[in-house]
Amino acid sequence: MRAVRMIWMLAAVLSAQESDRVTVPFSNPDGPKRINVSVLNGAIHVKTHTGKDVVVEANGRGMRRREGPPGMRRIDMGSGLSVEESGNTINVRTPPGGADINLTVPVECSVKLSTLNNGDISVEGVSGDIDVNNLNGQVDVRNVSGAVVAHSLNGKILVSLNQVTAGKAMSFSTLNGNVDVTLPADLKANLNMKSQNGEIWSDFEIQLNAAPAAAVSDGKDKGKYKVKFDSARVGTINGGGAEFRFHTLNGSIYIRKKK
Repeated sequence: MRAVRMIWMLAAVLSAQESDRVTVPFSNPDGPKRINVSVLNGAIHVKTHTGKDVVVEANGRGMRRREGPPGMRRIDMGSGLSVEESGNTINVRTPPGGADINLTVPVECSVKLSTLNNGDISVEGVSGDIDVNNLNGQVDVRNVSGAVVAHSLNGKILVSLNQVTAGKAMSFSTLNGNVDVTLPADLKANLNMKSQNGEIWSDFEIQLNAAPAAAVSDGKDKGKYKVKFDSARVGTINGGGAEFRFHTLNGSIYIRKKK
């Protein structure tokens, strides 16, 4: 409990300063580490360092600059950043006005990141579980190891994995944008690929199923007979393994072999 109280006190002090920045220790630096960040309006950027603490920086977006009374200067308010550590999990929150969050984290940690508006999400160098959700913006995950779930409603998905966690399923999806994923050459996976209004490209030797699966309905209740073929293509890489899902509605899919 002491660590939680300490961090809340730091957040309260920092909210009155020009730049909101706090260094947060994990209660067990050698144990599994997790970071959760939720932003309503703003970007999230994550990079790594060799240290064991997490550095959190926030730049507020809440107020637009306006002309003030003659002879008076505006005093900027802080981002309202709040940070809490408990059970080796760090939770970062911002107020509704929003803020851009920059994190510097240990390499070996898992992250769960979400933003709704006005910002992209980027992650570089992390080794662990990565769960990223962006409503209106791009997702860019580079040179990571572990397992990735990346989703955007309106934005492209760019992911580059150096190593993968064996046996873990992954998903890369967007409604409007391309899905571009680079994977280790020795990856063993089952692929489920679907683009409604785009194309699928890969330099892997993918063993495709002979034909898309068909769902048949005899239509006894409506007097109709209906056959519908699933537009997703299914195949395997290097004999198959965990399921990897690549889906977009309006965009193309690129599945690349890491050189």
